[in-house]
Amino acid sequence: MKKYEDVMKLSPDVFFDYVASIRYGYKDLRGNLHFQDEDNFTVRDYTFSSVEEVVENNCAWCWEIAELTKQYCIRNSIPYHSWFMEYRSEELHQTHTQVFMLYQEKWCPAPDNSLGIQLGEHGFFDLNESVQWFKIFFTDYLKAVLKDKYDEKNLLLKEYNCEFPTGISDDEYLDRIRQ
Repeated sequence: MKKYEDVMKLSPDVFFDYVASIRYGYKDLRGNLHFQDEDNFTVRDYTFSSVEEVVENNCAWCWEIAELTKQYCIRNSIPYHSWFMEYRSEELHQTHTQVFMLYQEKWCPAPDNSLGIQLGEHGFFDLNESVQWFKIFFTDYLKAVLKDKYDEKNLLLKEYNCEFPTGISDDEYLDRIRQ
């Protein structure tokens, strides 16, 4: 079992290999873990996990992975920016948090445990170009799911820098990040 302090000391390539190995899921109010690959996976009583809990439980959503990545960047003096994307309509509600980091002199999306992006992939000299590339990546998925029901006005894309206390609900998380 990895320890949080040890994870923060990993080299970027080893850290993001580790991040990719974290199971996609969440912790509920009772401390039970739920993983997306389980039969009958539903989200009930979600609670936001601290970065230490993510490492201890080997379980996280993109929301918590973004916080772990931000802490790694802070500890290792790596410039970063955090962005929130949300599509909200009657047909679909989809969110994603994404950290963009400066790696080998280019801004690139930080790898996580759900998208299969590799470290240094899709790097741009300009942060806004990297964010726009990711926006297209995100909206291509939405358009594939929604087809002609996709509507750009239902998309929120914003940089954020708020903090999230451990144990908040998904609704509390969304209220904070949307502000």
